[in-house]
Amino acid sequence: MALVNHAKKEINAKIVYYGPAGSGKSTALTYIYSRIKPSLRGDLKSVPAGADNLLFFDFSPFETPLPHGYRVRLHVYTLTGTVTNPATWKMTLKGTDGIIIMVNPAAEHAAETSESVSQLRDFLSAYGTGLHETPAVLQLNSFTHENKPDEVAEIEAAVDLAALTTCRSNAACGEGLLEALTILSRQVLDRVNAKEQQEKQAGHTEKPDLAGAANAPDSSLPPHSATQADTRIISAVHPSVVEPRVTLMSKDFPVEGSTIRIPLEIQYGNTQSRLVVTVSVTSE
Repeated sequence: MALVNHAKKEINAKIVYYGPAGSGKSTALTYIYSRIKPSLRGDLKSVPAGADNLLFFDFSPFETPLPHGYRVRLHVYTLTGTVTNPATWKMTLKGTDGIIIMVNPAAEHAAETSESVSQLRDFLSAYGTGLHETPAVLQLNSFTHENKPDEVAEIEAAVDLAALTTCRSNAACGEGLLEALTILSRQVLDRVNAKEQQEKQAGHTEKPDLAGAANAPDSSLPPHSATQADTRIISAVHPSVVEPRVTLMSKDFPVEGSTIRIPLEIQYGNTQSRLVVTVSVTSE
């Protein structure tokens, strides 16, 4: 579950781009990073992860804080190229709040797609969760514009992912990449909000003991203290703070050129307000 720190008014969530080598994960991250305003993003970093390579960055989807000062930060990860050690994927997926499953829809890649999704299920199962219990988007990524009839339904059925939202993208030009991330981000924030409401209704007002709560990072991955990537995600609830409820007023985000508008309803105690958050992306 995402880290929600009410004392610092921070919401941090981890998103992983998962898929076989050559499916376009690195291309997607590089393109998305280039479209985010520099003032809203951290550095794009590529570091060794054992024998493999980890690519990651973090960014804020909102230019200004939400009402009452809350800020959202998304931390995006993937492994590049051919992953030699499956355990590296497993550690990269630890604590993930959302997954974009990138696959090549071409028929010749069907076997590797099935194997990759099956392996993903095994990794998540090791953490006591399932793929259908995790916010996820199936992204059919092609470097051409050729789309076959019934292709989406066939792939969804082959990997048993018909319940997921499926998006098409073209990594060669970046088409569909931002849209898929926007959909997944919405799912992740919906889940954060639902979890917060469950805890509120259950009367969880006792402040947890945070001393030593986070597990140490596994040595197969580099430490990233700023992103909480390899630690147990902690939900820090401050007993004296009234928790705001953030609700998406629409599941469809209007996209106008490089601008995305997100309609929100904020309830804070007995106060309710509505606003539209504008997210602008730019090409450098």
